[in-house]
Amino acid sequence: MWTYILTFLAVFFTDILYVYFLKAVQHDRPIAAGLWSVVVTATASIAVINYTSDHLALIPALLGAFLGTVAGMKFRKISK
Repeated sequence: MWTYILTFLAVFFTDILYVYFLKAVQHDRPIAAGLWSVVVTATASIAVINYTSDHLALIPALLGAFLGTVAGMKFRKISK
């Protein structure tokens, strides 16, 4: 059960962070984009490790991807 929760959270936060990465790229901020890419890769790696060893963990990963993107866009909109 913890694997599924961790996988969901890893992908959820990966997608939120990815929104910020894309904004840094869009605004031509290479250092910020580089830092965001490190954090995105770290959180995504946790998810990949989890769903590689347990394919059912893809279900919470996909749910986390959807909800993380929606949340990231809403957070980004609020912080403007």
